[in-house]
Amino acid sequence: MSSRTSARFLVAAAFVAALVAPLRVRADEEPAKPAPIDVTIRGSTAPAFVTRASSDERAREPIDAASILAELPSVHVRRLGADGAQSTLSIRGSASTQVGVLLAGIPLTSGADPSLDVGSLPLWPGASFRVYRGFAPASLGATGYLGGVLVIDPPTPLAGARTEWQALAGSFGALKVRAGDARKIGDVTIGLGVFGARSDGDFPYEITNPRTDKLDTRTRTNASAVSAGAIGRVALERSWGTIGATFLADARRVGLPGSATYPTLLPRLETDRLVLGVDATVRDALRGSLRLQAWGRREGATFSDPNGEIDPTRVGIDARQSILAAGGSLGYRAVFPRVARSSLGVFLDLRGESLTPPETSTVLVGVTASRIAGGLGVELEARPFEPLRLFATARLDARRDRATDVPSSLSPTGDTDPTASDLVPSGHVGASYRFADAAILSAHAGALRRFPSFVELYGDRGSLLGDPRLRVEGALAADVGVHGDVAAGRVSFHYELVGFVTSARDLIVFLPLGRSTFRAGNVDAARIAGAEVSASLTGTRFATTLSYTLMHTENLGEDPLAHGRPLPGRPLHDLSYDAAYRFGPVRLRYGIDAVAGTTVDTAGTILVPPRLFHGAGASLDVPGIPSLRVGVEVQNLFDVRTLRVPSPLSRTSVAVPVSDFLGFPLPGRTVWVTARYRAP
Repeated sequence: MSSRTSARFLVAAAFVAALVAPLRVRADEEPAKPAPIDVTIRGSTAPAFVTRASSDERAREPIDAASILAELPSVHVRRLGADGAQSTLSIRGSASTQVGVLLAGIPLTSGADPSLDVGSLPLWPGASFRVYRGFAPASLGATGYLGGVLVIDPPTPLAGARTEWQALAGSFGALKVRAGDARKIGDVTIGLGVFGARSDGDFPYEITNPRTDKLDTRTRTNASAVSAGAIGRVALERSWGTIGATFLADARRVGLPGSATYPTLLPRLETDRLVLGVDATVRDALRGSLRLQAWGRREGATFSDPNGEIDPTRVGIDARQSILAAGGSLGYRAVFPRVARSSLGVFLDLRGESLTPPETSTVLVGVTASRIAGGLGVELEARPFEPLRLFATARLDARRDRATDVPSSLSPTGDTDPTASDLVPSGHVGASYRFADAAILSAHAGALRRFPSFVELYGDRGSLLGDPRLRVEGALAADVGVHGDVAAGRVSFHYELVGFVTSARDLIVFLPLGRSTFRAGNVDAARIAGAEVSASLTGTRFATTLSYTLMHTENLGEDPLAHGRPLPGRPLHDLSYDAAYRFGPVRLRYGIDAVAGTTVDTAGTILVPPRLFHGAGASLDVPGIPSLRVGVEVQNLFDVRTLRVPSPLSRTSVAVPVSDFLGFPLPGRTVWVTARYRAP
């Protein structure tokens, strides 16, 4: 299917969605009894465009965190298989390594490990997330991430006390259980979530047999996943402030099934993680508020490939890497109501990290790396008059890296024990003007810089290999948009329209190397531009949401084969739509997810076929047990498993499995049976 046909296809899908949107409630019906359906899409004016999402506030049943995030504007999740498979997160065309992830101010991504597998992201009852697209507050720490920042909120009783459990059983041997509790006892608030999941992941897919030119049905092997963990926060609230602690512990074991062309049987990846943090907030300290935090994180990853199925040059590999990280931050914010109603925030953070070597890696055997990094950030906001807000964010970040036993062929200086130091500024300015509640105009512009991480420099995750010669990446970025809310009686409409552009230099991407292996490398220059559209229409009985991203990417490097070509892995079109309707205790949902225009190689010659998935769901609040809800959720309703693409050897077309990344099949129709109970 051509890119022009793909565009027309998606426009038609959006048009159909628009026709479905204006679901109406009969005037003679009594709308007071059923509770309204909440919507996740929300906007913010300062200090950046931010979207909030919660497992409670969505039409679809929350299967996993990746599915929640994938519905948000400019957020693209690329899955490598069925439930539990490895998945990467991209915001505004960024690589997954260019998205920061924090839990209650604790960095889960950093120099030691820049990319979070969102397939392993924990989900518990009431889980909530914030996605800063592009620019992020200086108070979050190193804000030079070119894509943005994902913030995970810990369990909290701020939205009310709750005790809840959920159970989900799905196709391909999938099973999930979650439980959570949040309450306030005197001055103490407690939030806890536990979760566990398993999946066989052995779904069937279809592919053209090159010998017979007929479709063969194969079963994906080595795709199982098992995970478990817990997350919690406890805090003591007093009149002078708050003292709290947050923790996250989880472990996961997944098979690495390889591509449809090169399936595997034995490679696996085992990971474990422990995160601890303590914090204190003091109000009315020196006419402002003071916040202190200290944290520690330990992560382990073991990659095993006994027969060299992923990389035949490394038979018998069993590489174990460990990450140790610790840090702290100090922040102060003061308000000056008499000086243009302004506020000033100053933030200081420091962290140290170390990476132990992969013992049996034939590429980077024995490499040990450590980093000391820190930064100073400032945030300033002023309101010269009521409709206008002006703000500025600036940071100065520094790092010092030291590595040992680096192969001289890979060292940028030829030294086997290289060191690297950098001091880089970043920041942005912005403004917003409120015409009315129905229209708020916002704009931001600034510079972003990010240090290469240990995984990108020295890592060995089997399919992901590092390169110590990487350079610091940076970008100039800007965005402008308008958003607002319109209400008429019990019907409300929210919208957000945003345009953005990023000019990046020395962009770090993982490029194909061999069968199923990718190596980090710098792209000399690149440009990313696009538009984000999100809208929601809600009433007492109905809700419709639409999220669409149009994105153009261009490689501006010196390579003549890649110059002017789109960057790999960035979809040109990304659409998500849902319509939900409630009558009595029954809720029905229908949704559309469409992606098109994604290329695989730097030359832009290999195109992932566009795909359109339909989904549907129904749930019932069990009569007599109002706290129990049971339901059915169907993903890929019409069982789309194969797409046809032109054959490079003839004028005919061949069938390839539907995928986010060419060669890594996605499952066909997937059915989930769900049960949720919330104690009254």
